[in-house]
Amino acid sequence: MVLFCDFTGVYGREGLAGYGDFIDFRQLSGTGMYVDEEAERMIHARLAEKGGAHGYGIRFLDNGNYHYMTRILASFIKEPFDLITFDNHTDDKPPAFPGLRSCGSWRLDIRSENRMLKDSLLIQSMEDFEGCRGASELPLYISLDKDILSEEVLNTNWDQGAMSEEELFSALASLYESRRVIALDVCGEDLPDASCEANAAFNKRLMERFDTDRTGVRENRPL
Repeated sequence: MVLFCDFTGVYGREGLAGYGDFIDFRQLSGTGMYVDEEAERMIHARLAEKGGAHGYGIRFLDNGNYHYMTRILASFIKEPFDLITFDNHTDDKPPAFPGLRSCGSWRLDIRSENRMLKDSLLIQSMEDFEGCRGASELPLYISLDKDILSEEVLNTNWDQGAMSEEELFSALASLYESRRVIALDVCGEDLPDASCEANAAFNKRLMERFDTDRTGVRENRPL
């Protein structure tokens, strides 16, 4: 099952209505790049109505300004887990405004507040991925910011890396084959007024490959 967390209306523009369930956050203030306490309470409540997104194997989070959604979604996980993040940025810098959490601080924040999180690994290249293989048998949560991909694949609203789609899909497939994957979340859409064809096509290929309800791909064999 697929869940779309819609902050900007981009998924409607991408023609993805009908590909999963939507939560419409477009009228919620205090969410762009930084999330304030009131907005976070509202987001958490809306996700709770969806069972904390339990059962949604893929969660789309809109563009990279909303990557802090990973931290909120992971707060619903009730078992020890590891986190692997594919991202061109580290997202572990203290926010510029005290009291607010941001898309650039969420990896720092989740380490300090999520008691179920045991290990958090950042992948910025295939070399990083090859070096992240370990002996852990814990369930895995995967967070993907599409800005890790080359601009030859698609465009995002942040500066991008050099990974190809083939490399990314190969790495994801390896994780799905070797670990129990709780869920995969995805951010990195472009800005609302930008062309969305490449992102829409990529998202459809990603769902076709990794939506386990459609593919039957399952997550059992430990590393």
